[in-house]
Amino acid sequence: MHVTATSPGRPVREGPRLTYREILVLFLPLAATSTMMSASIPIINAGLARLTEPKLNLAAFGLAFTLGIFLESPVFAIQQAVVAWYGGRGRFRHLLWFSLGVGAVVTIYEALVAFSPAAPYILQRLMGADAVLTARAVPALRVAVVFPLLIAVRSMLQAVLISRRITAPIGWGTLMRLAVLAVSVALWAPRLPLGGPAAAMICLLGAVMVEMIYVAVSILRSPEGEEHPSPALEAGRTLWGRVRFILPLMGMMALGTLTNPLINTFLTRTRDPQTALAAYAVIASLVWFLASPFLRYSSIAITLGTTDENRRLLGTFLWKTVGLLTVVLVFVHFTPTWKVFLTHAMGLSPELTAKVRGPLMILTLQPLVAALVAYNQGLLTRSDRTWVVGFGGIARVAGILAGGTVGLMLGLDGALLGGILLGLAFLSEMILLALVRRRAERTA
Repeated sequence: MHVTATSPGRPVREGPRLTYREILVLFLPLAATSTMMSASIPIINAGLARLTEPKLNLAAFGLAFTLGIFLESPVFAIQQAVVAWYGGRGRFRHLLWFSLGVGAVVTIYEALVAFSPAAPYILQRLMGADAVLTARAVPALRVAVVFPLLIAVRSMLQAVLISRRITAPIGWGTLMRLAVLAVSVALWAPRLPLGGPAAAMICLLGAVMVEMIYVAVSILRSPEGEEHPSPALEAGRTLWGRVRFILPLMGMMALGTLTNPLINTFLTRTRDPQTALAAYAVIASLVWFLASPFLRYSSIAITLGTTDENRRLLGTFLWKTVGLLTVVLVFVHFTPTWKVFLTHAMGLSPELTAKVRGPLMILTLQPLVAALVAYNQGLLTRSDRTWVVGFGGIARVAGILAGGTVGLMLGLDGALLGGILLGLAFLSEMILLALVRRRAERTA
């Protein structure tokens, strides 16, 4: 055992040297959680497709879910913040009440949108829905106002488990959520009187509640780990410190949900918008599926980045694991595998296959870039520099706006422009975060 200092006057006893196995054991359940969460919407879509008026139900749920995610996105910042703040059981009650407060505030303003003329206005004027689609989507959005409170508590509970270096229950909880969702959508959604989209939202609500309860029980049964507080621990001691710390993270989360809508806005202005939007839907779904597990690496960096040596090991682990995935993707792109996958597995037409191949090749490094974004976010959050993380979200949006404007001026093909903008969004964010973090480390 040796002693290091994470903040002035506060020595911290470090355990044995960090190993790749420890990182893997902590990270795998979180990566699996992200992958499993991406299956929630396909499960709901499969259920809605079997109801009457499937096209209307699918479109309405998609609109309600997209708007709901944007409105509730600030609560997604709670997990990273609590991981950085948690310092033992004595902090649990304070952090729980803070999370409930954040969830309540977001619930209130989401309810103000959902139960007022603002919801139809946004859906029709800004998102382009007609009156029939809006009438079906609004009830689903009203059910969704409960989510911010539930997600805030669930995120806080998950963060406590991550801080205790116990992540397996998070993965099992997500698996239970998917199982409950699949059963409820198949058996109960057709019997609920509120209509397909609202009924599906209720089923999702019940599944998230089951997940949250399982995680809460897991906390009660889990032991407290050895305390390795981060420099951000002090920020979590006061209400103002917590607000100052979390606001940039909330802004980053909200801006992140605008990535695809902003890109779609540019694609609707290309020569063939319908083909561009269809191609980008395929491109984005594949790229997000591959990259999403590594976005959870920020919590790993906050928890395990206790020393310079550990931070270097976390970076090396990332390069090795995501580098292996990159090699696999390169193999797919330069062999007939890509054509078999796109045409036979995904059922794309030859025209759409040709459209998406180039952008997918450009985005081969996207999982690695996303992983480096998360790694830098985690280290900056741990060092109480969340304002940089907030500016990273601004850099992402700025990259899309600048790239989209230039792309339209050059008359780029829509599918190609979509791939470029998605890559540029993450690359802009990664460069800013990495430069500021390295400069801060040199001057520390």
